[in-house]
Amino acid sequence: MIRLLDIVLPVFLVIGLGYGLRLIGFIKADQNAWLSRLVFYVAAPALLFRSLAQEDLAWSLRAPMLAIVGGTTVLVAAGVYLLAQREPPARRGVLAQGALRSNTVFIGLPLVLTAYGDAALAPAAIVIAFMVVAENLLSVLVLTLPHQQHSAGELTLWLRTASKILANPLILGCGGGILWSAFDLPLPVALERALALFGRTAAPLGLLCVGAGLEFGRLRREVPAALGVGTVRLILHPALIYAGLRLLGRTGLELAVPVLIMACPAAVVSYIMAREMGGDASFAAAIIIGTTAASFFTLLAWLALL
Repeated sequence: MIRLLDIVLPVFLVIGLGYGLRLIGFIKADQNAWLSRLVFYVAAPALLFRSLAQEDLAWSLRAPMLAIVGGTTVLVAAGVYLLAQREPPARRGVLAQGALRSNTVFIGLPLVLTAYGDAALAPAAIVIAFMVVAENLLSVLVLTLPHQQHSAGELTLWLRTASKILANPLILGCGGGILWSAFDLPLPVALERALALFGRTAAPLGLLCVGAGLEFGRLRREVPAALGVGTVRLILHPALIYAGLRLLGRTGLELAVPVLIMACPAAVVSYIMAREMGGDASFAAAIIIGTTAASFFTLLAWLALL
């Protein structure tokens, strides 16, 4: 248990620091938004690019793993969406998005780096790159479907979403690293060290942002629903991925990294997606807060199993 706490506790202590700094006014809302953009647009892409550019990726070996992770996510999204048919349209898609969308960058990446070190970077980068695309497409789908009869500009919406995915800095960072590796290009020492220096800031700054964005007051009204979707997000979804990868014979990092990344709480961007696409944004915020708090205990359990 001490070893497990040594992995999980530092992650949540930094989240707690971010929360405390917001409470005393050291990190204000606009500053937290700026820090989030810095991580999302610069630090995390730098980290992912450096990792992928230096790796022999062996995509043929990783394809079955990605098929299990992606296929399971589609099944979870579809199952939750169908079970939520009696919910109002504004909540139906938010429930499905909360179940399918993991906080891969701000919590997943720091967690696997703390647990397994730099050896986890390459498989983590591949899973994150794949899931950024898959989760964005699925989120648009489940948030759009409840309002389908009222929506006249769906093609425009999908085109806009596709352009945002292609311009996503995480996708660009991963794509650049993959191309660099595919052409077997040398990475200049000065550039590699600069990327390493700045890329290392992604994990601590991301965790500070998560903590600074927590508002527990939003959770009180939505405890039962948030508990239900949190059970899917933190336990059922990663359990299905674990079972699938075990059936494929995966062990070590090929098993642990995808499971841990997909066992993380609901992504912060879920709130923004819900707000922009006619979903219940307050409910989305409650899911994020509830799953983030509960994930301290569920991630300990997943690490114990792995």
